[in-house]
Amino acid sequence: MADEDNHDQGKFLEGVKRKLATFFPEDAYSFTRQAVEDGLERGDFMVKASDILPYLQTALLDDKVLEVELDGLTRVYFSKVYDDIPDLIEEEIDGEVIIEEPDYSPGDYLQLMSHVVLLPLEPGMGNLAMRGSQRVMIRLFTTSSAIELGMFFQDMALVRDLPVLRLGFPVIARQVRGTRAFRAKVPADLDFSLFVKGKRKRRKDMETRAVDISAQGMAFTISKTEQKSFKEDENINVQLIIDGKMVAKVNCTVRHISKIRSKESIDYNCGVQFDLRTRSIAAAIETIVATVQRAHLKELSDLSEESGLELIV
Repeated sequence: MADEDNHDQGKFLEGVKRKLATFFPEDAYSFTRQAVEDGLERGDFMVKASDILPYLQTALLDDKVLEVELDGLTRVYFSKVYDDIPDLIEEEIDGEVIIEEPDYSPGDYLQLMSHVVLLPLEPGMGNLAMRGSQRVMIRLFTTSSAIELGMFFQDMALVRDLPVLRLGFPVIARQVRGTRAFRAKVPADLDFSLFVKGKRKRRKDMETRAVDISAQGMAFTISKTEQKSFKEDENINVQLIIDGKMVAKVNCTVRHISKIRSKESIDYNCGVQFDLRTRSIAAAIETIVATVQRAHLKELSDLSEESGLELIV
């Protein structure tokens, strides 16, 4: 009996090893039997759909931006988990057609653990590449780790006339700790704005809203027109304003301009790195990050209580 149990355990570990090597081939050399066994015990590797489910529920309800990689290529696309909302119900009563919403709560479809719906990728060329892909890896971030999910593309679909991408539920997941500086997402009800000093002739002074912030940098929203006035590696001056009060003034370097599809539009974000020349500026930024994080934790707690789901911080 012991020999049979060992054999079954060995087959299980080999199966996990193959999945890891399929979706994370760059690290295949490190997936020894002992490493796989240890990773499963620590929670660094996940194969049970029920263990993976809370991360996808959090991504949906918290409206997280996902990084998407296809077939192990380094090109990164962006998307978001979308709800697979059932069609409206049409019912005829006394000769009159009545349209009703079905009995459905946000994210219910994920509990089936059969598939995941994503909004179309940005840049848009990724959607064609997705159709011919052999494997898909999506990456989302928690406070301390990157969660990487291995899955397969199924088909294009429509959710209430909105084109979406449908993928099979993840077959493997891994947690990669400390992959980037922690970024605190700015909740919708936090009054956190920025004043960005303009550049002569090229860009006027502008006010905008913060998207997220870390101890090293932040992202803020810009319009489609405004994106053309920012250039990578240029220096800009930014004032951070919370509840109408300027809490920090810092020089920044533009690192990227990102285009991300949301439920109803395409959003443009500018990501910058702070120039932390003095300890006082660094301390002020850390205080702001803590303020944003407390607000975001409260928002997640409220979402968790409202939905009855265990959301991941």
